[in-house]
Amino acid sequence: MTFDQKISLMISFITLIVAVLTLIATIWIPHKIKWEQLYSSLLEEERSLDFAIALQGVIEFFVTECNNDVSQIAANYKAHFIKEITNCKGNINKENCLHFQRRLLSQFFWQLNRCAKPLAIGKKRIARDFTSSEAKLLRILIYIGKAIEDDEDGILYKDISSDARVRKSEHYRGLNKSLAEIYHVLKESKRFIE
Repeated sequence: MTFDQKISLMISFITLIVAVLTLIATIWIPHKIKWEQLYSSLLEEERSLDFAIALQGVIEFFVTECNNDVSQIAANYKAHFIKEITNCKGNINKENCLHFQRRLLSQFFWQLNRCAKPLAIGKKRIARDFTSSEAKLLRILIYIGKAIEDDEDGILYKDISSDARVRKSEHYRGLNKSLAEIYHVLKESKRFIE
């Protein structure tokens, strides 16, 4: 092989490496930007007044009505729900309603779990930015979600798919599964943000 052939082969090899790196960068950078936008909007939501009220409401329910005992969540959540929603139809204070507070927090953590999944750095960043206190909150939300799933009376969960024209959902436990996934990411994190 002549010197010119070696140079040509080396140039071809370098061109191939540059092309592969460019392809990776053109795929990686937009995904990273999209992830950063979603994550920063979640952090903004976490700092909102609605989030703080929801957080306080769920924690107060657990501490006051359940005496810090997860085994009391199902019965006490149902009683609370009946008092707030069923007995006050059409006149619900959504800002102070535990049901809406739970939904707001569950949705937030579902989206946080979406941020943890696509990129390897997502889990590390979330574990760094959030504390194990959020994992404790998730545990409460998971137990409330389980109470809703296990409600045999149909008070906590209204199944609107009984109409023959509407298909029944085969995968009913999706949100709770997502909450459990992010719970496992956060439960191992440090107690305080460094």
